[in-house]
Amino acid sequence: MAFTWKDHKDIWKGEGIYFLTFNVNNRVPLLGKLRKLENNSEHIACVDAYDLGMEVYTEFRKLQVKYQGFQVISKQIMPNHFHAVVWCHKEFGDNSIKMLARGFSQACSRIARQLLAEGKLTGAVIESSSNSRYNRLITNNKNGSLLSKYVLLSVSAQSDCAIANPYYCGNGANTLFETPYIRTLSHAGQLDRMVKYTHNNPDNLQRTIDTPQYYTIRRNLTYAGLHFDGMGKERILDYPDRQVIALSRSLTKEQIDAEVTKALRLAESGTVTYTAAINEGEKAVSKAIREIGYPLVVMMLDGFPAENTEAARYFHPNGIYHQICGEGRLMLLAPKPENYSNPQLIELTDQELARKASEKKQQCSGIPHDSKRWLMIAGNVMLKMISEN
Repeated sequence: MAFTWKDHKDIWKGEGIYFLTFNVNNRVPLLGKLRKLENNSEHIACVDAYDLGMEVYTEFRKLQVKYQGFQVISKQIMPNHFHAVVWCHKEFGDNSIKMLARGFSQACSRIARQLLAEGKLTGAVIESSSNSRYNRLITNNKNGSLLSKYVLLSVSAQSDCAIANPYYCGNGANTLFETPYIRTLSHAGQLDRMVKYTHNNPDNLQRTIDTPQYYTIRRNLTYAGLHFDGMGKERILDYPDRQVIALSRSLTKEQIDAEVTKALRLAESGTVTYTAAINEGEKAVSKAIREIGYPLVVMMLDGFPAENTEAARYFHPNGIYHQICGEGRLMLLAPKPENYSNPQLIELTDQELARKASEKKQQCSGIPHDSKRWLMIAGNVMLKMISEN
């Protein structure tokens, strides 16, 4: 059956391929337990599902029976969330993926409440207190120590018995999962990456446990007089031999292949690669360096999540960078806003834009410093300043 990638004007209905994530409220590990694997060449960890996790799996499989044209491509249970990549064929009709995800989430909440009533909700121990509306939920965190969370309890009007609710979401609804995250996949390469990400999720979690220092956002780092947030192995920036990959958007495939070969030859000799990985050529070099296993410094122009937010707490590099981050082969840098007011950066960026215009025999009339083009060139200039520091 031929497949047409989703048109964004009709993003949620009918045919499409989607990546779904269901996070347990408060990220409580009620679905399973991570287990490190020994002497396994393919994976370093797996998740042993609890009763609730197995029920979540079973409920998701039922969707293929309930909805014609709904196909599960891959799925992965994690201690506190569930991932799936699904294909809604043409037979899925006018059904909405949002509707399906909402119905699945509601069914899982009913299952969780039933297991709790039966005393089969594994993964959390409730400390009861009849004279308080708040109880303490004790779970084992990734370091094996006790982590305390406070959860609101519903109190029966007929008695003073408190009913523990470990999935109270803070808005009055008793749900197991937060609002589902749904991402439409738009091309085959993205599908391949998300399937691999789903399958490798236990490995990635194990790496964050084994090397937490590489997955911590470090704020207000200073290099070459500029300021950054960073994540990864900072010592990579100390390696003496460096190459900055800042390629033209107009390169042909043959020219990109030549740049990849050149970059790999230098990386093989111990040179660290710096790139913003913006256009196709830079992405090709980054991919080749990453796959062979050489160290990489990547400029994240979009930055990290804001400090002291939920997003920052759970942030990790995306699928293609997660593994090499844990292995100590990646350093991510995100420029602070004040960098773009740095006189030296402004001067060097304007010079670089003038040089590019001269090469194309064009007139450089001055690009606004808040334009996307200027900011992208400034990102590459920052990498050059760091590499020459």
